[in-house]
Amino acid sequence: MIRNTLAFICLSVIITIGHAQITIDDTMTVQQLVEDILINSTCAEVSNFSSSTGTDFGDVNGIAAFDANGSDFPFDAGVILSSGDVQNAPGPNTTLHSDGGFGWPGDADLEANTTATNTNNASFIEFDFVPFIEEISFDFIMASEEYNELFECTFSDAFAFILTDQTSGIVQNLAVLPGTTTPIEVTNIRYEVGGLCNAINEEYFERYNFEPVGNPLAPSIPASDSPIDFNGQTVVLTALGTVVVGNAYTIKLVVADETDTAYDISIYLGANSFNIGNVDLGDDILLGDGNAVCENTVVTLDTMEDDPTATFEWFKDGDIIDGETGPQLDISVSGLYRVEITFNQNQTCVAVDEILVEFFTNPEFDLGPDQLICDEQSYTIVATVTNPNDLTNILYKWFKDGTEIAGEITSTLDVNETGTYTAEVTGNDCVIAKDIFIEIVQFSVELGDFINLCGEETYEIVPVIVGADATDASYLWSTGETSSTIVVSENGFYSVEVTINGCTETDDVEMNFRTLPIVTLGDILEKCEQDIETLTAMVSNADLDLVTYTWFRDGGELVGETASTLEVEEEGIYSVEVSNDDCVGTDDITVMFYRNANCVVSQGISPNADNFNDFFDLQFLDDKKDITKLSILNRLGTLVYEKQEYVDEWIGTTTDGEELPVGTYFYVIELSTESPITGWIYINK
Repeated sequence: MIRNTLAFICLSVIITIGHAQITIDDTMTVQQLVEDILINSTCAEVSNFSSSTGTDFGDVNGIAAFDANGSDFPFDAGVILSSGDVQNAPGPNTTLHSDGGFGWPGDADLEANTTATNTNNASFIEFDFVPFIEEISFDFIMASEEYNELFECTFSDAFAFILTDQTSGIVQNLAVLPGTTTPIEVTNIRYEVGGLCNAINEEYFERYNFEPVGNPLAPSIPASDSPIDFNGQTVVLTALGTVVVGNAYTIKLVVADETDTAYDISIYLGANSFNIGNVDLGDDILLGDGNAVCENTVVTLDTMEDDPTATFEWFKDGDIIDGETGPQLDISVSGLYRVEITFNQNQTCVAVDEILVEFFTNPEFDLGPDQLICDEQSYTIVATVTNPNDLTNILYKWFKDGTEIAGEITSTLDVNETGTYTAEVTGNDCVIAKDIFIEIVQFSVELGDFINLCGEETYEIVPVIVGADATDASYLWSTGETSSTIVVSENGFYSVEVTINGCTETDDVEMNFRTLPIVTLGDILEKCEQDIETLTAMVSNADLDLVTYTWFRDGGELVGETASTLEVEEEGIYSVEVSNDDCVGTDDITVMFYRNANCVVSQGISPNADNFNDFFDLQFLDDKKDITKLSILNRLGTLVYEKQEYVDEWIGTTTDGEELPVGTYFYVIELSTESPITGWIYINK
C-alpha cells in the first residue's frame, strides 16, 4: 500500500541556535561497531560479522555509529540502523525522510519473525557470540517518521532482533513489548491522535519531535530542538533474551520499511549495553558534571551482574578493597574505583571497568564535647568551619531540641538553657549537622531552717540536694570539714558549700540543743477497787516553774488534768507528758486492782486447782501494813502452818506441805507496826 505523502504536515524549518544534535560516523566496520561500541568487552566471544544496507545495492548507507554530541538524546553514543540514509538522522527535525529506492531489498528473516510483509530498504548487522550469563540484554530506542499524527494509527515499518541458538535451533525475536511476545511497532506504541485512534502503550512513547496539533497534551519538544531528524521516538527499551551459558548464538539486528520506501525508521542501540558477560559501571561522577554528591553520601556502584558463578574483586586507587566480593559496592569517598569480574564459565574471561567518582567536600567543624553549665551562666557554641577554602556559599542554621531557632544564622550561638543544640552547616550545597548537649547544672541545697532538739547531745546535719546527682559532689562546711555530713553538739549557725560539676550552692541552718524533761511515775500500781490513789509525776532536768502536764488514760487525754498529780480510781494505763520549752518527756504506769479486789481478809479458801480462791491472798494487806508472819492453827490450837513475810502462799497445807483436811482453822496475822489480826478461815475442797 502506497501512503499519501501529501498528508504529512510540514514542520517548521526554524532552527533554534544552541540545541545540539547527534553526530554520525559511518567510517567504522561492522566488526568495530559490534566489538568497540555495542559490546566493548574483553570477555566477548564474537565472530562471523556480516551486514547489509543500501550501499550494498548502490543506494544510501543505513548503518553507522552515532554520538549524542552534548544533546539531550538518551544515549551518549551507540549504533544506528536505518531504513534510510544515516547521514540524515541528525536533527533538528526539519525534513521528512523517505530515503532509498526499490532496488534496495527488504529482509526475509524480518518478515518471518514479525507481522511485516513486502519489506524494503533493510539494514542489518549479524554476528555470532557465546554468552557467559543466562540472560543477555541491550538497550534501544525506536524512532520513526510515521509519528506524524496520522500514520501511527495505521502504518508501521518493521524491525527485529532475531536470536538463534545454534545448538537447539530455537529462534527468538527480542524486539517485543516488555513482558509480551508482541513485536514493537509504531502502531502499538503511541499517544491518542484526536479523531483517528486511541492511545496504546503510551508509557513507552517518549515524545514527538515537533509540537503536535491533534493532541497538544502529548509529550513533545519543538522540532528545532530535536537532536534527531525523526518525528517521534520511544523511551529507552531493553531487549532481553534467555540463553544457555556457553552455547553459540547468532543475532541479527534488522530494520526495514514495509510495503514502500517512504517514512523511514531508525533504531538506536546504546553503546556498551549489549551484555553477554560485560560490566559497565557507568560514566564518571565528576564535580564539574553536576552529578557529584556530598562526602559521606552513599553511592552504589552496581555491575548489574547476577551470574551466581561469577566472582568479584573491587579496587580503589589501585588497591584491592578487602572483603568486597559482591556485585555492588557502596562508596562515600572520592577515588578511582575498578571492578574485575571473573566468569567461571570461562576462567580466561575477566570483565573490567572502572569509574572515577568525586564527592563534594563537606563542611568540617567541631562543636566539642557536651557541656555542663552553672545556673545563670551562658555558653557559646562555636560551629565555625575549619575548611572554608574548600567550600562555597557557607550557611548556618541552629536548632534546639529539633526546632529551628529563628534568626540564628551565624557560626556561634550563646545558650543558657538545657537542651540538645544542633548546628546545620551548609557548604558546597552539602549539609552537615552536628549535636551538642548543654546541661544547665541547676540544683539546691537544703539544711533546714531551724532545728530544735530535745535531749540529744549531738546531731548529724545532712544536706538534701535537689535537682542534681550528688555522687561526685564536694563539700566545705563552716567548721572547715569536707565530709558530706557533719555531727555538731553546740548551738549556733552552720553552713555548707556544695560543688557539683564545678557549680556551687550554699545553705545554712541554726541549731538549738535543749534538755529533755525526765519524768517518773513509778512501777505498776496495784490498788483496792474502792480506794483512790494519787499518781505523782516526778520531774527532773527541767524548770518546774515552766513545765506543763498532760495526762492520759489508755491513750485518751484526760481533759482538764494539768497538775503534776492525778487521782485515780479505775484500772488502766496512765501516762503523762511533761513539756518544757516544747521538749516533751513522758512516762506511764499501769494501775490494776489486786486479785482480791475488795481488799478483805477471806473467810475461806477452796484449794482445788480451779484457779479460783485457791490460796489465802493477803497481798493487799502486805502492801499496806507489811505482814511479818502468818500462823494457822487447827481447832485444837495446834500450829499447822507458819510463814514469815507472808503474801499469798498458803493453799491449805501444813508448813511441810501436807494437805489439811476440810474444816475451820484459826489464823493470826502479825504486822510490823500494828496489832495482829486474827480470825477464822474455812478450808473447803
